[in-house]
Amino acid sequence: MRILHLSPQNYTGVLTLFVRGHRRLGHDSNLVTFYRARNLYNEDICLNLPFVGHMEWLWALKRLVRVGSMRVPFTGTTERIFWTPSRTERVLMAFRDLVWTPVIARARRKYGLDDFDIYHLEGGMSFFRDGRDVKRLKASGKRIVSNYHGLDLRMRGAIKPVWDATDLHTTCEFDLFRRFSEIEYLFLPFDPDQVPSALPETDRIRICHAPRIRSVKGTEQIIRAVEKLSSKHPVELVLIENMSHAAAMALKAGCQISIDQVADGDMGYGVNSLESLSMGICTVTNLSGAYEEFIPDHPFFTVTPGNLESRLKELLEDRELRLRHAVAGPPWIRKRHHWKTVAEHLHTRYRELGWTVEG
Repeated sequence: MRILHLSPQNYTGVLTLFVRGHRRLGHDSNLVTFYRARNLYNEDICLNLPFVGHMEWLWALKRLVRVGSMRVPFTGTTERIFWTPSRTERVLMAFRDLVWTPVIARARRKYGLDDFDIYHLEGGMSFFRDGRDVKRLKASGKRIVSNYHGLDLRMRGAIKPVWDATDLHTTCEFDLFRRFSEIEYLFLPFDPDQVPSALPETDRIRICHAPRIRSVKGTEQIIRAVEKLSSKHPVELVLIENMSHAAAMALKAGCQISIDQVADGDMGYGVNSLESLSMGICTVTNLSGAYEEFIPDHPFFTVTPGNLESRLKELLEDRELRLRHAVAGPPWIRKRHHWKTVAEHLHTRYRELGWTVEG
């Protein structure tokens, strides 16, 4: 069986692990990305498409025309959101489609992109926002999987033609899993053997935090809490932003505590936590009561926006508490998130759905 993953970028390296899992189970698999991620994860097939990515001029243009992905603020809403572009955005997308169409046609021929059996669309995104490519694949008998994560369904909303064509919706985000009855939960794949072990503790406690979007993670509140605690405790905050993955890992390994996020809602945890837990670092995040019931064996040290400072004070003053949460991380990651385990679970779903899975 042949399985293709399609994504704007490979910004956490997780997609490479999905591909590795398929291949380990005896199937052909590839990852196609629109552009190269800033943190320089390994690429499989990168098309380097224009008018997409992290260029400053492009973000300035998006803010100017108030594109759909930036127009809806994250509020923890439970309403179902579909992508609704403004008139200006529609014009810009039409121009981009015009430029992309011949480039993608050449890529389809060069890499045989029409010859796969299952297509995984990260964020429920295909090359074209009108879903013309997904509709064509669907009509030819291909299976479509849409995997949602991050802010795609929270802010941009689902792209309706892709949503309607999808056979299996999955997510690693607990709030999305609870909000949409069509979506199934899938643990993120992770390779714990690819991260360094944490360095031994020192007298000065270093707390790291690696936000991609500060407002979503509660970063300013984290900064204020650590600054206040630093007046009475030997602690410093290490902000990990806008650097390569290798550089980020080196910084993280020298920390004793890692804070994922303190936002309200069911955002839970992501790749930042998988890395720090695998390293044996005490990892802090905000989990709702429902989330804790869903993963009752978790090793997190939990906080809320209201008790962040007092809970961090507990960790700073109790070395044994820090170490107890730190040592619980690696075995839990191997049990829940190892890329081999996730691949086996996903292919079990394929079989349950009646999809052919012979290698």
